[in-house]
Amino acid sequence: FQDGPANLGYQLPLAPCDLYRQGIEAANHYANAERGKDFADLTQDIQIELLSAFEGGAVHFPAFNARLFFEQLRRNTLEGAFADPIHGGNRHMQGWMLLGFPGSRADFMDWVNQEGAAYPFGPVSIDGQKA
Repeated sequence: FQDGPANLGYQLPLAPCDLYRQGIEAANHYANAERGKDFADLTQDIQIELLSAFEGGAVHFPAFNARLFFEQLRRNTLEGAFADPIHGGNRHMQGWMLLGFPGSRADFMDWVNQEGAAYPFGPVSIDGQKA
């Protein structure tokens, strides 16, 4: 394995599933060491506190910095919330409706560059499913 520049994206010798497995295990170990419980058993406020520490890079897991795990988790969460529903996330296109995104409509150019005008139609998935 050779390190590459950050602009090339993910640069670890671990497959993403291994990053998750090791990250979850390390997060639980850290939560137990700091708070006496697994991460999932902590209150929401304490979970947010620990996630903030992971995000800030202050925590180092045995194999990698916790910030790497946090960023992978954050990216995959956003992908799930805003990807086309055919991939298993963005249930009922709620993420798209939140943003006012038309989805995979064939044509919505009549509404481009209309400052302040709300798009009047709900989003459409790649497979034609409507919100």
